[in-house]
Amino acid sequence: MQILGKLIAGICAVSFVATGVLALLSFNVEGKAFSSATYKQAFENQKLYERMPAILAGALSTSIAENQNAGAYLKAFTTADWEASISSILPPEELQTLTDDALDSTFDYINGKTDSAAVSLLPIKGHLAGDSSVEAVKQILRAQPACTTEQLTQIAIGVLTGKDFILCNPPEEALGYLTPLIESQLQFVTAAFPDEVTLISNARSGTPDDPRLRLNRARSVMKLTPILPLAFLIGITIFAVRNLTDWLKWWGWLFLITGAGSLAIAVLGSPVIGFIVERFMQIQGAGFMPPIFLATIRETASAVTDQILKPVAIEGLSLAILGVLMVVITAFIKREKQE
Repeated sequence: MQILGKLIAGICAVSFVATGVLALLSFNVEGKAFSSATYKQAFENQKLYERMPAILAGALSTSIAENQNAGAYLKAFTTADWEASISSILPPEELQTLTDDALDSTFDYINGKTDSAAVSLLPIKGHLAGDSSVEAVKQILRAQPACTTEQLTQIAIGVLTGKDFILCNPPEEALGYLTPLIESQLQFVTAAFPDEVTLISNARSGTPDDPRLRLNRARSVMKLTPILPLAFLIGITIFAVRNLTDWLKWWGWLFLITGAGSLAIAVLGSPVIGFIVERFMQIQGAGFMPPIFLATIRETASAVTDQILKPVAIEGLSLAILGVLMVVITAFIKREKQE
C-alpha cells in the first residue's frame, strides 16, 4: 500500500510540474496578451514610434522601385526624401497617438466592449490642410528633374486656372507662386479624405457565429488552468506527506523544478518567438519587404512576447527561490537529526 501511494504521488509530481508550467504561462498570457497596454509598452521599448517614418519610407521606397507602373517622378524620390516628407506631414508623436488609438479600439472590440474597431483620421486631415503638407509637396518637386520651358508654361497656366500642375523642379523663386495651387489641391484631397477608418467590422456580433465567443471560451479555460496543479499538489500531500520533512522535501523540489522551468521558458521565449515570426513572414512571401521592416517585425514580436512573459519570469523565479529554501531547510533538519 505504501508503494502504491508513492507511485501515485510520483505520477502527481510529474503532472504537477507539467501543469504548473502550463498554468503559469496560460494564466499570464491571458492577462497580458489581450491588453493594449502590453503592446504600447513593447512599442515604446523598441522605439517603434520614433522609427516609424524611417520604416514607412523604406517600405514605400522599395514598393515604388519594384512597381513598373510607378512614375519616374516617384522613383526619383529617395528614401531620405520620403522620410522627411512623412515626418513633416505626420510627426512621430502623432503616429504614436494614432497607433495607440488603433490598439485601444482593437482590444476594446476583442474584449467585448464594442462591436467594431475604428481609428480617427482627423489628425491626418489636419496636417494635410496645414503648412507642413505644402512643404512636403515642395520637397517632392525639388526631387524632380528641372522644369523645361514648356513645363513652366503649363505650370503658369495651372496657377491661373487652378488645374493640376506638372511635377518637375521649378526655380526656387517660382515655388512661391505655386503655393496657392498646392494649397487648393491639398484642400481637395483633404475634403475627400475619410474622418475615420474601420479596422474591424463584425456583422456577426451578438450571434452564435461571433468569433469572439470561441476566444472567450479559450480565455476562460486559461484562467482555470491553476486548478490542475493545485489538485495534483493536494494529491501529493495525501499520498506522500507524513511529516514536516516530507512536506518540505516534496513541495520544495516541485516548486524548484516548476519555477526553474517556467523561468527558462520566459527567458528563452522572446527571441525564439521573434525568430519564428520572421521566418513565417519570409515563408509566406514577404521577401519583398525591406530588411528594416522585417527586422522591426522581429524586434516588435520579441518585445511583445517579453512583456507577456515578464510576469512568468518573476513568478517562476520566486517559486524557484521558495523551492530552494524548502530544500535547504529539509537538508538542515536531516542534518540536525543525524547529529
